[in-house]
Amino acid sequence: MTMIVLGFYKYANFDKPKEVAASLREFCCAEIYKGTILVSHEGINGSISSDRTNTDALRKVLQEIPGLSDIFFKEEESYNEHPFKKMKIKVKKEIVRFDCDVDLKNIGDHLSPDEFLELYNEDGSLREDVVLLDTRNDYEFEIGHFKGATHLDLQTFREFTKKVDLEALRDKKVVMYCTGGVRCEKATAYVKEQGLTDVYQLNQGIIQFGKIHQRSVWEGKCFVFDKRMVSPMNSEGEAVSVCHICNEESDFLRNCRNTACDLFYVSCHKCEEKYNKCCSRDCQKVVDIPMTKVS
Repeated sequence: MTMIVLGFYKYANFDKPKEVAASLREFCCAEIYKGTILVSHEGINGSISSDRTNTDALRKVLQEIPGLSDIFFKEEESYNEHPFKKMKIKVKKEIVRFDCDVDLKNIGDHLSPDEFLELYNEDGSLREDVVLLDTRNDYEFEIGHFKGATHLDLQTFREFTKKVDLEALRDKKVVMYCTGGVRCEKATAYVKEQGLTDVYQLNQGIIQFGKIHQRSVWEGKCFVFDKRMVSPMNSEGEAVSVCHICNEESDFLRNCRNTACDLFYVSCHKCEEKYNKCCSRDCQKVVDIPMTKVS
């Protein structure tokens, strides 16, 4: 069976997010759907999987929620099994954690995939008048990014406000992107509040761009937050990263098996086997400690 992975977000004013979440819990039976939906006063953000019939049914349910009639859905295929382990619907303070209040009515202009491609010269290089900011985490940027993009070495998205150099961006055409759009939309609102005016974002993010312009100005793979780790988008692209252990070319991303470490890191298949799916010899020693039986 082909599973459909449905991604969506919408900044909307929910007076009663708990009621929205409760209605979705009632509909999203755990035997049918897997994934995560976050609901807050500022809107909704989710990624779920099921078969075609059930994802189409969920689309209709979401569109009937006040404020979500025009919500956009991004769709990918995942063959044979769910890429998520369980179904989770949570009420949060924010649908993507930023720890900074921003006016989400004052966001950057949205660029379509075609308009985004116009930021590049015919030879594939980024135009000199454009600053392209990747608002994702460092491990996401490492395995794939747009040509000429600048990364701020973010460990988490909430570091953006501390690491972005606003003075360096003044009087520039500033364009931001992320996987699906939810992070860069909030980031554009923040920099506009700081006085920047020529600010844009890639509408609906990398995934949607890749469906239209798969082999163009993207380098490497695209990280996704499920057990696939990498989106099918440009899955045959060349690796742009190296194994953290042996420095061999690789774009195979792992989550360190040592739960106390939990690091996302790039590994080649040889080192994955050699270090028992751990990011280092020290973490491997922890994982390899035999369990002591309690008498």
